[in-house]
Amino acid sequence: MKIVYSPECLEYNSPGHPESPERVKRIYDALKAEGYEFVKPEPATEKDILLVHSEEHYRRVEKGDYESIETPPIDIKYPLLSAGAAIKAMDVAGFALTRPPGHHAGRDTLEGFCYFNNTAIAVRKSGKRTAILDLDTHHGNGTQSIFLGSRDVLYVSLHQAPLYPMTGLKSDGNCLNFPLFPETPEKVYIETLKKAMERIVSFRPDMLAVSMGFDTYEKDPLAGQKVTEKGYRKIGEMISALGIPLFVVLEGGYSEDIGKLCSSFLSGFG
Repeated sequence: MKIVYSPECLEYNSPGHPESPERVKRIYDALKAEGYEFVKPEPATEKDILLVHSEEHYRRVEKGDYESIETPPIDIKYPLLSAGAAIKAMDVAGFALTRPPGHHAGRDTLEGFCYFNNTAIAVRKSGKRTAILDLDTHHGNGTQSIFLGSRDVLYVSLHQAPLYPMTGLKSDGNCLNFPLFPETPEKVYIETLKKAMERIVSFRPDMLAVSMGFDTYEKDPLAGQKVTEKGYRKIGEMISALGIPLFVVLEGGYSEDIGKLCSSFLSGFG
């Protein structure tokens, strides 16, 4: 799998913020050592962003007209580059190693470290019948709100509950939620993922988009799931075995082990 990456995504930083450049740098170093091929993205255009977000939202991010401790004002070039990385990953069936993440961003909202919804933008741009599998430990409330009621998109999320953003406690139409209690054992997580994948297969998508978080890891400081390093390889193998054309976009994951976790996950694709 090709890795879509730009070193520019490491340029911004808020001291003490968990969504730091180090998390992406650790993944980059691990994958570079293993000989992965890296592809450079281009920034998304305003037209791309408006496929998902309102013009008012775009202008707000453009002007930095917002205040948030969790989602601090940054230069719009970084969210544009991150969305562009997701689009490129969709084009090359690759993995978007990028930041800021996106799955909490709604049509008119930015929150939870997210400015533009990278995965949603790439899915809309593709125009394909798509299943989105969200494996971040936090529910992708932004992605759900964007696609709720869509006939051509199935949103499927496994996430810890209760946990920020306190959504996704039940399924709603084409948005299927599988909330998991804190401390859920890896075996139960995998069994739940199998059930979720059955629903994806039944949807018969032309493409699969994976919003991949590594904060389900047993040592992640922001959550309480119990997925191990080996477990991520198993998850990769399960997704690969679906045989659906796919791309992957990085969401969360905040442990120092994130590099080897991502490496394990990608190794499951052969």
